Amino acid sequence: MFFSGLCHRKRKTENVKKSRRVPYYQLSHTADAAWRIRGESLAELFANAAAALTATLTDRRYVRSREIREVVIEAPDREALLVDWLNHLLYLFDTEGFLARDVIILSLSDHRLETRVLGEIYDPHRHPQKTAVKAATYHHLEIIPKNRGWQATVILDL
Repeated sequence: MFFSGLCHRKRKTENVKKSRRVPYYQLSHTADAAWRIRGESLAELFANAAAALTATLTDRRYVRSREIREVVIEAPDREALLVDWLNHLLYLFDTEGFLARDVIILSLSDHRLETRVLGEIYDPHRHPQKTAVKAATYHHLEIIPKNRGWQATVILDL
């Protein structure tokens, strides 16, 4: 499935309905960044989590889909998978300056995630720096079924 942050477009043979709900929004939290993330499916939830992370780092409107990174994550459970996914995206940003824009979910189970992440290398002239993120945390982490979809709460250590 192909997910492009706030826009969910029909691509190739995939049929993804546009969501009327906001896919992610920032919660009030002292010293850290807390996000409530939604998706009509777990795949959409994971894609929207990547979009929320990028929105914490910079203004997503200026990030283009120029390069591809293949990402495979394995973890003991769904919550660990989400934290490891976000921390891997942070690793790509910290080591390569890679900012995620669009996510193609190739497969997703409770223990494994395979994706193609489209984005580009950070350019200080085009990407305003917002907040430095150290890591995604397990603090108050939850992934729950909610209103014909999924919802997660994630706190990022700043």
